[in-house]
Amino acid sequence: MEPRCIVEIRWGRLSGTKGVIPPGGALRVGRTERADLSVPHDAQLSALHFQLSWDGARCALQDLGSIGGTRLHGSMVSEAEVEHGDWIQAGETDFLVYVEGKTPPPQQDPAEIPGRVRFREKQRRTTAATALAVLRAEAAVAPLYAVLDAARDERILVLLRESVERHRSLYEGAPGEPLEDVAPYLVGPLAPDARLLERLVEEGWGKRWGWFCTTPRAFTELRRHLRRFLMVELDESGQRLYFRFYDPRVMRRFLPTCTPRQEEELFGDILAIFVEGERGEPRRLTQRPSQSRE
Repeated sequence: MEPRCIVEIRWGRLSGTKGVIPPGGALRVGRTERADLSVPHDAQLSALHFQLSWDGARCALQDLGSIGGTRLHGSMVSEAEVEHGDWIQAGETDFLVYVEGKTPPPQQDPAEIPGRVRFREKQRRTTAATALAVLRAEAAVAPLYAVLDAARDERILVLLRESVERHRSLYEGAPGEPLEDVAPYLVGPLAPDARLLERLVEEGWGKRWGWFCTTPRAFTELRRHLRRFLMVELDESGQRLYFRFYDPRVMRRFLPTCTPRQEEELFGDILAIFVEGERGEPRRLTQRPSQSRE
């Protein structure tokens, strides 16, 4: 299957919003609902500002007679060819363009890998396959999201940027922008057959990349809920601390120690959380019934 072209809004209130162009298709960007990818709060954008066309191999940029013009890597253009990872400016909004799944995972010569490491990797892949089957089944029942720690591996952001699913840092605004390479991210929802779900599990399961959850909440609501736990206050001293709840090992160890109130606050409308077990097996964590927590 030919890859799609992805246009991502960077920064601002619509950060992480994406437009997807199938092979042979085009996408118009502008301020109004006439655009395929609309940024209504940017008053400097024209109603229809620029268009990207994708033939499955090449991406072409065309300015649509906008008032302020369109810039590619800072240079004003009327027409241009756009490469994977290129930066477009229109109005006061920045866009990045990616080719779906463009960057393959890093490869290492098997002869250079110690036998013990090869054995552990084989075990990891076995548990990852089991986890993928579990998560696909869950995604068929309720919306599935991933909460990932980009600081664990630079490969995480590569996968997110080259996927069609929405992702956004849990850090907010200008102070969070310099930390985008090491921030926690919310991703989803992930369909059962999503290529990104497959890649995240096959490459990252067992490496503490993050965890998955099911919830009826929409992306924006879930992100708002999770942001509440970036810093927590200790009951005894009132001291505020950073809480790495997006680390599966932290989540796995923290939940059994929760008070009923803490557990209720953390889950909210989250139905279940899926983490790596001690031996990599998928573990399903749910809020305990009220009677078992009293």
